[in-house]
Amino acid sequence: MKLFRWFYPSLVGLLLGLLQTGLFFQLTFTLSSSFRTFLMVTVCWLSGSVIGIRLARLARLPLNGFVLLALLSYFGCVILLGLAPFNTQLWPVYAALIGLTGLYPGVFFVRLGDYYAARALFFKENNGFIVGLVSGTLFFLVAGRAALWILPILAAAVVIICTPLVFRSSPASKLADVLSAAS
Repeated sequence: MKLFRWFYPSLVGLLLGLLQTGLFFQLTFTLSSSFRTFLMVTVCWLSGSVIGIRLARLARLPLNGFVLLALLSYFGCVILLGLAPFNTQLWPVYAALIGLTGLYPGVFFVRLGDYYAARALFFKENNGFIVGLVSGTLFFLVAGRAALWILPILAAAVVIICTPLVFRSSPASKLADVLSAAS
């Protein structure tokens, strides 16, 4: 269980890197290859993260619910790009979907701040994010768009499976188990 806890932020970073790489490549190739596309992905992702930080303590949705929301938003963007390629009138819709995808990192950092030191959490997540960016790019170059569809699903599945293992093995959850057994 300690192994899951140690690698978990890196796995989340990997997922986030794959999602952001996928958004960038798919929007660049089927909407616009201008700097506005990169800027939209970055600004909307960060805006979603800020909103996620604000919602993290208020929202009752579990962390895995935000993973699923991020995946649904990501694939909503992919499907819309497939249905209406190069339709620049849909920029606000893409921006909203990217913002929804960005909610997850904000919630992740707030909720896991109770389980990890901020320094370790950012270090591990950031390294996983870089691996996600690089591997997403390399797999896209080798396997094409299929990599942008399959890799986020696989990474999300691993994160979803590992999330309860990390929280179950945390000191806070063990204390909660002891307290609930005593009452």
